[in-house]
This record gives sequence, C-alpha cells and structure tokens, in this order.
Amino acid sequence: MTTFFQLIVVGISTGSVFAIVGMSLVLVYRATGIVNFAQGVFAVLGGLLTYSLGQHMSLVVAAVLATVISAVAGTVVAVVAVGFRGRTTPLASLIITVGIALLAEALLLTAFGEVPRSYRAVSDHAWNIGGVLVQPQYAVLAVVALAAALGLTLFLRRTIVGQALVAAADAPRAAELIGLNLRSVAVIAFAIAAALTAIGGLLLAPTVPVTYNADLSITINGFAAAVFGGLASIRLALLGGYALGVVEQLVVGYVDPQYNLIIALSVMLVLIGWRSRGELAL
Repeated sequence: MTTFFQLIVVGISTGSVFAIVGMSLVLVYRATGIVNFAQGVFAVLGGLLTYSLGQHMSLVVAAVLATVISAVAGTVVAVVAVGFRGRTTPLASLIITVGIALLAEALLLTAFGEVPRSYRAVSDHAWNIGGVLVQPQYAVLAVVALAAALGLTLFLRRTIVGQALVAAADAPRAAELIGLNLRSVAVIAFAIAAALTAIGGLLLAPTVPVTYNADLSITINGFAAAVFGGLASIRLALLGGYALGVVEQLVVGYVDPQYNLIIALSVMLVLIGWRSRGELAL
C-alpha cells in the first residue's frame, strides 16, 4: 500500500506539469483557435536554459531569465503560426507549430547536447508521511499548478485583456470591428502560455532530468489533459493532468514504463472520440 501511495504522490507531481501544459494549450486555443503542438518545447527550453544559466548565476535568477526568454520565444512562434491576417487557417497554423517543434528540437540538440540535464531541487530533505516520501519539489509543482489554474481562470473572466482574448477567438470578425488586433492577441496568449509552460518545465527538471527531445511526450500529455476539458476548461485541464500523471505512474510501478506514451495517446483518442460524440448528440 505504501508503494501505491508513493506512486500517487509522484503522479500528482508529474501530472502537475501535464496540467500546466494543458492549461497553456487551453489558453492559446481559447484566444486564437490554434492548437500549439510546439508547446512542450517551452518546458524543455525552460529546464535547459535554467541549467545552462545556473552555471553562471543563482538558480532563481536563471529561472527568471529562462522564463522571460521562453516568453519571447513564444511571441516569435505566435507571429509565425498566425501568419498574415486572413491567410492562415487553424489547420495550417497547427501544421506550422508541428514544424516549429521539429526545428526547435534540432536547435536544442545543437545548443545543449543530448545529455539529460538536472539541477538541485528547492530542498534535499523529503517529508516522510506514513512511510511515503514527499519531496518539497513535488509540493511546489502542485501549488504552482493550482495557482496557475486559479490565476488563468480569474484572468480570462475578470480582466479586460482576458476577456479580449476570449472574444477574439469566439468572434474574430466582431473583435476586429471593435478595434482588437488579432495578431497582438495571439502574441499575448502565446507569450503567457510559453512562460507558464517554461515554469512547469524548470520546476520538473530537478526530479526528472530534461532532454532536448522531451517536448514530444510533454506536448502529448499536455494535450491529453487539455482535451479532458474539451480545450475550453482550465479547471478540467488541471484535473486531466492530475489524472493522467497518476495513471502513468501506476503503469510505471505495476506494468512497464515503456507504455507511458501509449497510455497518453490512448487517453487522448478516447477523450476526443467521447467529446465528438457528445457534440454530435447535441
């Protein structure tokens, strides 16, 4: 039973990262109608930049700089993915983000190499709760995921900028008529999502060393979490991330680690099918 609860704790930790990526995907989709399959790149970028910059400065400063650089990279991706106004469809943008992910993976390999990178966690001391070891880093990840869910929900519902982001996706033509610049909206959404994902990645790196090609599994798991909420709900993306993380850790503990990605893909396909069926029924 101790092993079971230990896997649950680790699953919630990794699931928090899936949730953060999923919520970032929801934010971008709700603001632009684009599914950004390069989202996982920012998690990898955050972790690798923090490691690299941390060789020359404190990890806190390195993490802040990594987050800012990732946000800037997110704006670049936004400009490329959105393209010229009225000429780039959501499907074309999706394909563009896939191409960006492949290019970014090659650039990350060239810049950082293929060796997994990690650095010290917030604390080396683990809490022993009834025989279950809880790393403080796990708690930090869970708190950040919850804070991100609350912050994004309030941002989209209670702020003018957040409401503008949602309006731009729901009625782009009407948004343009009242003076909203759709490209600027996309840049804001992509930048926030990139920064948030980078934070998730750099917080995960101390417990799971990050590699240049980890973006694929991160994106797939994040997308599965986002699909849990129909790419529309921040709160359901949070729950989807937690559920997926726990299921994957149970598979690692009781079945075989190599089935992690298969589990994520299976969950994604089942959820997409379920959502599609529900929409047709309506």
